[in-house]
Amino acid sequence: MGMETGMDRFARGCEAAWRAWQSAPDAVRYGALILLAIYALWLVLFFTQRRILYFTDPTRIHPSDCGVERTQETELATPDGQTLVIWRAEALDPDLPHILYLHGNRRALWRRARFFRLFIASDWGLSALAHRGFNGSTGRPSETANVADAINVFDALVADGVRPGRIVVYGESLGSGTAVQLAAARPVGGLILHAPYDSFRDIVRSRTAWLLPRALFRERYDSIRQIGQVKAPLLWIHGDKDRLIPQGRGRRLYDAALSTKFAALVKGANHFGIYTQAVFNQHIRFFAEACASLNARERPTRNVSVIDPVLPREDAKPELSKRRVPVDLKQR
Repeated sequence: MGMETGMDRFARGCEAAWRAWQSAPDAVRYGALILLAIYALWLVLFFTQRRILYFTDPTRIHPSDCGVERTQETELATPDGQTLVIWRAEALDPDLPHILYLHGNRRALWRRARFFRLFIASDWGLSALAHRGFNGSTGRPSETANVADAINVFDALVADGVRPGRIVVYGESLGSGTAVQLAAARPVGGLILHAPYDSFRDIVRSRTAWLLPRALFRERYDSIRQIGQVKAPLLWIHGDKDRLIPQGRGRRLYDAALSTKFAALVKGANHFGIYTQAVFNQHIRFFAEACASLNARERPTRNVSVIDPVLPREDAKPELSKRRVPVDLKQR
């Protein structure tokens, strides 16, 4: 009798496993199939989560077509060969803030044009980064890429002569996770967190009854782990009607911050209801200019409110609760 080959042993093993499967109770077999399906789902989610998470919008529109004055569209090459689109405007006073804006999911830069006009009308500088896959930027977004891109844009601003103390990083929604990591890695002048979260990974797990293991997540955005490293002043803004990212999760992040911090809870606002002139005038303008003045040669003088002169169709009605619409918006 010849020697048994590896193929023969494999065949005998498969045959024994099949006999064991056929003789197993139905409950055991059904349980095994369910477990196999769960593992298969986890495997699919591990490799496809970036395509599921990021709702990219490649539509490329120039800022001048959105009524954003004195703002140019520039490009920045990344070390890995991608091209980032940036809406860039220089401050009219060298001591005024320069906003480095990191947007959230779904909406490209042109959908935030009304908010950008408030920065521009204040004579501030603006660098609004279109993340990969958005507004003409090439590549696919990821946590690692987004953070690296934000740091590259910050470094490019400093290389262009913008003092780090003037740069106020504005992180919106998903972009707040990128903003926290940037502020932890670079000496920014201030950090504004717009409807932020404590940990993106934990938000997803809490909404799936914690059925997804922590190791499954490649995109984590664990801001709660990095916020303690931020030394710059912090402004936290959240809507009390936000259902996408409940204010409790954002407040947990705020409570964990160790730097000088300020909180602004916008009554009646949902996740998108913070884009208002009232919020800008009452909170953002004073915070950003105070941060910039800490390192300014002369204290900027801004004693007037900024009025947005243009109200295009795409954002003419801020998504606020009908029961609590500010008076100035009613009149408009």
